[in-house]
Amino acid sequence: MKKRRFNIFIVITVAVIGYFIYVAVEQQIYINNITQERIAVDEQLAKAKKENAELKQEKEALEDPQYIEKIAREELGMTKKDEIPYVSSNKK
Repeated sequence: MKKRRFNIFIVITVAVIGYFIYVAVEQQIYINNITQERIAVDEQLAKAKKENAELKQEKEALEDPQYIEKIAREELGMTKKDEIPYVSSNKK
């Protein structure tokens, strides 16, 4: 009778320890997934902050009349009054 009680105690103890090991492994996997997601979100945040800084800088530049004139001439091909536009025949 004593031996049987001892075997049941060992089985229950092993089952409880096994359960706790299972829970610990599952939580570690979950923590690793969350860490990877956080790294990805941090990278996206850094990219968004960089883009935001560039857009703020461009917004400030758009308040400068010389910058606006440069953009109008280079990108839009605009000219001032009484200017003759130069069109190159060489295509690259």
